[in-house]
Amino acid sequence: MTDHLTYRVMAQRIRMFVRDWQGAQPPVLFLHHITANSLEALRLARLLRGRRRLIAPDLRGRGKSDMPFGEYGLAVHYRELSEALKRLHISQCAVVGHSFGAMLGVWLAAHEPERVTHLVLIDGGAPPNPHEVRALNAYYDSMAYRYPSLDAYIERYKAHPLYQPYTEELDALLRSNLRLQPDGSYMRVMARYVLDAERAPAAVAQWADLPRLYAQVRCPVLILRAGMGIFSPTEPVLTDEIVALMQAGMPQAQVLTIPEAGHTTIVTMPHPQRDAALLRFLGVADDGLE
Repeated sequence: MTDHLTYRVMAQRIRMFVRDWQGAQPPVLFLHHITANSLEALRLARLLRGRRRLIAPDLRGRGKSDMPFGEYGLAVHYRELSEALKRLHISQCAVVGHSFGAMLGVWLAAHEPERVTHLVLIDGGAPPNPHEVRALNAYYDSMAYRYPSLDAYIERYKAHPLYQPYTEELDALLRSNLRLQPDGSYMRVMARYVLDAERAPAAVAQWADLPRLYAQVRCPVLILRAGMGIFSPTEPVLTDEIVALMQAGMPQAQVLTIPEAGHTTIVTMPHPQRDAALLRFLGVADDGLE
């Protein structure tokens, strides 16, 4: 899908790249996961096309936004996102966040409850359990940043059971993670120092503070939970205990579990039940559009 505007907006002295699918107001703001970019919104853009305006920024250090050295973390992203929304003259919006983006969505809804009308938390929005943190750190510490070819990177996902169905939206997102180098190899767009900064102790401490913010979220909340996890089909990111913690702090939250979805495919896969729940929650008529 290319039926959208792209532009850069200055936010706290960085240039933030934004994809903007035009539609009815108020807009929906999509926030991507920790190693992704705004192309993760493609499936949602397909769902909302002709119904609601959808805005998807690349967070600092991702995609086509600036990638400065220095501080990262939820507080930094929140300040830049808040400034970007002001510059775009968006006084109110619904927020849909995936994983890390869901945590950022909680920050925005808690600190600016007058701005966020609805909050959708897709497989995130809570402090990850210690086992997951250890597994993620081990994965990120050993993650390759250079590949001999784009196909060598893509093929790892095409056959992976946690990335099924392998859709055109997922393919576009994965291909956007790499950039061709002069020697013919491919490098990750997101630099290692960005991911290291996001996992610094001060940044991770902000994740643990999320439950305190739940009471400040005033808007309706929808939690979409994948039945499978990041590394295992039997270890979901949002366990029953974590969901109970979220609902204790946000008693207005509804929960929908998609058993056949993985942590990434819950965003990229076609799924009528998920789509119907999203449209109903956002107050958008299901008029038979694609």
